[in-house]
Amino acid sequence: MAWQEYIKKKQKCKIDPYKIMFFFFLLYLSPSIYNGVKDYIEYTKKLKELLERKTKLEKEVKELREIAYHMNDPYIIEKIAREKLFMGRPGEEPILIIEKNTEDKKLKIDFLNLFKK
Repeated sequence: MAWQEYIKKKQKCKIDPYKIMFFFFLLYLSPSIYNGVKDYIEYTKKLKELLERKTKLEKEVKELREIAYHMNDPYIIEKIAREKLFMGRPGEEPILIIEKNTEDKKLKIDFLNLFKK
């Protein structure tokens, strides 16, 4: 009877070799799968950025075509000269307003406060 129990224990502990082969096959492929998923995520981000850039460029092209279409209109020519080239009529002086960042002032004040007692 002891030998029959020994055979039953051996049969219960038997591991299917196909499961082991499948497990090692997955381990073998895991770096490829990881790199594929990583590349997919990276390229979808790049595609999204390129599509945003494409829409911006299409909008800019549309504006430039509209400007080119109206180049014979003196009002449009004067508007472009004033806004983009900072030009004015004779006797006028264009004023350029430059806003300073408040962060720069704050950094200077913080730096000076370091030396105060």
